[in-house]
Amino acid sequence: MGTSDLQSLRDAATLPPLPRLPRWELRDDGLWYIDGRIDPDTGKVHERAPVWLCDPLELVGTGVDDHGHAYRIARWHSRADQSEHREAIACASIGEREGWSRLRAGGLAVSSKRTAQEQLSLYLQLEGRQDLHHVTERGGWRNGAYVLPSGEVLGHAEPPLFYTGDRSHASAYQAYGSLSGWREGVARLARDNSRVMLAIGTALAAPLLELAGLESGGIHLFGASGCGKTTSAKAGASVWGEPAGQMLNWDATALALANAAAARNDGLMLLDEVGQGDPRAIGMAAYRLFNGVGKMQGSKDGGNREQARWRVLVLSTGESDLAGFMASGGQRTHAGQEVRLASLPADAGKGLGAFDTLNGCASAGELAERLEQSAREHHGTVGRAFVERAAEHREEVATRLRHAIHDMRTLLPPEASGQVRRVASRFALIGEALELATEAGLTGWEAGEGKAAVTGCMAEWLDRYGLGNREDVQILEQMEGWFALHARGRFINWDGASSDSEPAMKDCAGYFRRLAGELQWLVFPSVFVNEIAAGFDPKAAAAVADKAGMLKRGKDGKATGNHRTPDYNAPRRFYCFTALERQHDGLKNQ
Repeated sequence: MGTSDLQSLRDAATLPPLPRLPRWELRDDGLWYIDGRIDPDTGKVHERAPVWLCDPLELVGTGVDDHGHAYRIARWHSRADQSEHREAIACASIGEREGWSRLRAGGLAVSSKRTAQEQLSLYLQLEGRQDLHHVTERGGWRNGAYVLPSGEVLGHAEPPLFYTGDRSHASAYQAYGSLSGWREGVARLARDNSRVMLAIGTALAAPLLELAGLESGGIHLFGASGCGKTTSAKAGASVWGEPAGQMLNWDATALALANAAAARNDGLMLLDEVGQGDPRAIGMAAYRLFNGVGKMQGSKDGGNREQARWRVLVLSTGESDLAGFMASGGQRTHAGQEVRLASLPADAGKGLGAFDTLNGCASAGELAERLEQSAREHHGTVGRAFVERAAEHREEVATRLRHAIHDMRTLLPPEASGQVRRVASRFALIGEALELATEAGLTGWEAGEGKAAVTGCMAEWLDRYGLGNREDVQILEQMEGWFALHARGRFINWDGASSDSEPAMKDCAGYFRRLAGELQWLVFPSVFVNEIAAGFDPKAAAAVADKAGMLKRGKDGKATGNHRTPDYNAPRRFYCFTALERQHDGLKNQ
């Protein structure tokens, strides 16, 4: 190697490095693609004119969702209003019409040239930061952090979370005012008012469902218009954000409720006016909502879409309870529906509507106005503080919740049904949530006040619905109602029956007699199955009637027995009722 060659190498080493080709450049005026060409005469590489691909588009990470699908996390500013957009773009949609439509819908201008779109597709797949994110459509607890319906993440998640679910009510979940303002306003006015405290406790308890291992459920406050039930609900909603924006209606479509529930997973779902809409549709909506699984739907690519799943705590209001509203439309609630949505009169029984005390206000109306004003001025702060504390002390909180639920259940008498115990667990969760918030200095109340208010509400619920299985109660109520209507008009008097004449009674249900001092109503099996026990399993209904002291079994131990009536030669089987209402104390007051 000669001296000139060495000098050439030294000169080359001091030259600035050649720019990488091809490459993408992110500039103030957009994302550009720059390629090169080789001069055939000199062998040098020359840059071609830059090709504009789209407005400035930054790739800040990658993502994987719950199903293993890959994403790119992108950030840009909309041409329309310069607002920042952060989106998780499914890798499967990159280069497809769906992908370009989504970018343009977010205000990003994209070149319509095919070659430019090809290079933009490569950029989206290969370039930018590779920080991994967990992409999720569900709110609630994920990776140790909590996702609000707005997409805001409370706490630290590893890997970081990126929310892609329903944000249609995101503005209702913003913090406004101050925590001290909420404590001195909403919490102070709520103090010693059981329904308002119950509503606040329901809101606080919602994120604790998972820690407590409880299923979806709810509290329904019902009463006349203007009694204060909606004010109570708004006080509860202020825990998480602006109350009015969180209000949903029961008459929404099943799909809309499913999407809303998934966004509010592990959270509060506020439903107003159960009396609006079709009773049958609302009954089905309630069933699906508390079942925690969305409707199965087909995919355009074949197969089925992944079903939405959620766990929510519902705070509902209406002028009647769910059972009464559905009955008005000729529908009957399933026992599970009434247990999942525990109904409580909004009227606290103190002559003040939903309030027990006025807390310095001149009237119940003034208290309601001040509560709602305070909720508008200060909201969303206490929920954030509460969740952050729960996340920091997750195991401790979970242990306390389990103990609180156990303690509440031990207060119930042995004959309490499993359904009642599930509702008691929900009240226990709500009461303990209030105690945790009080200990954290969030409410300004004394220890024990929140739990006492909730326990009082549970006692009222027990007085109203009893200790037994709710379906058993429904069976007995239906039987008692049937006999109240038909015991006098549809039974032939045994003593007046004769084999010489056919009974002229229309819609005859059976026979009535007094035997050895005992009143008996002998009911035709068809009447029992199709009317008295309509909608229930006949065997189960007969067993309930037997347990309640209403039904006398046959000599063979079966629900029906053989009886030979005066007007019929052969013996026939009848259900023999000896009482028209439940007799045993265990069922009497349900």
